[in-house]
Amino acid sequence: MYPENLIVEVEKFSDHKLKRKDDLQILIETSLALEKMKDIESLSFSAKYILGLQRVLQKGSINPEIGNLEKIKKDYSDNLKKVIEQIKEFLKLNPENIRAHFDQTYLELSHQSLYNLNELLEDLEWYKMYLNSLKRQL
Repeated sequence: MYPENLIVEVEKFSDHKLKRKDDLQILIETSLALEKMKDIESLSFSAKYILGLQRVLQKGSINPEIGNLEKIKKDYSDNLKKVIEQIKEFLKLNPENIRAHFDQTYLELSHQSLYNLNELLEDLEWYKMYLNSLKRQL
């Protein structure tokens, strides 16, 4: 399947909730060009995991029954660093303008970059859920 078609399918699957569709497409195109589809699947798995941890942390702040928040925070932080490194690795062979765009949009140490990164992770989570739905159909 071509990346453009894949993005259209993921967009439909998400009920048009993708927020960083163009950048998700860049990551998918890069993984196809490098023949590293397993890497984008790993990245999407990590994104889904991080967002799950984030949900637990949000609930944990209002629910005292959720214990071990410090361990969850560390796991969240470690996996966020891992995802950032995975994204950087993906982008190594892209043109400078694309690397600069991702650096400025997602990888700078700012609240806006973290917000943007979170949106990209949400799109990667949709991609992962789409892939999972395809596996269930087989």
